[in-house]
Amino acid sequence: MARTRSEQAAWRREQLLDAALRVFADKGVDGATVKDVAQAAGVTPGLLYRYFDSKEAMVETLLSERGFLPRLRELRAERPDARPATEVLTGLLEAFDRLLAEHAELMAVFFSAARARAPLASLVSEGHELIGEFLAERVAAGELRAHDTATAARTLFATVAVNRRMGTPVDIAALVGLLFPEEG
Repeated sequence: MARTRSEQAAWRREQLLDAALRVFADKGVDGATVKDVAQAAGVTPGLLYRYFDSKEAMVETLLSERGFLPRLRELRAERPDARPATEVLTGLLEAFDRLLAEHAELMAVFFSAARARAPLASLVSEGHELIGEFLAERVAAGELRAHDTATAARTLFATVAVNRRMGTPVDIAALVGLLFPEEG
């Protein structure tokens, strides 16, 4: 069955991202080269550059498209106001933890790329902002007590990610309960 040019280009792009993910997870972002990724994909570096301007662009694309940010954006679009905030946060963090567990290569790339890269910092910042906004809305609605929502967002994600990386998953319901205890 013949593919259109755009279908072929989309397939090739995904193939290149798959190869980049394997190489970056194996060698680390700093240790890998564009040539390594091209070789793993079975293409020339020139072809790879037709899809991505740089190694950093591949890293940013992997993390922004295959990471957790798309799910966070969906959450903000869904406006889950009908459910209690602690329930939404617990479900969201459980999904984040599952993503980390199921995509160990992606997590390795994230931690490998985490050293002061501006695009990665902006992805992480956007994730924190999305959750911070959600928390601020729930504070404004009177559902959660007033608190530093930016710090709470960073704390939630960092705790889950670091514990998953260390191989000691955290009790997410207990974590959410620590930050947002039930009003009695």
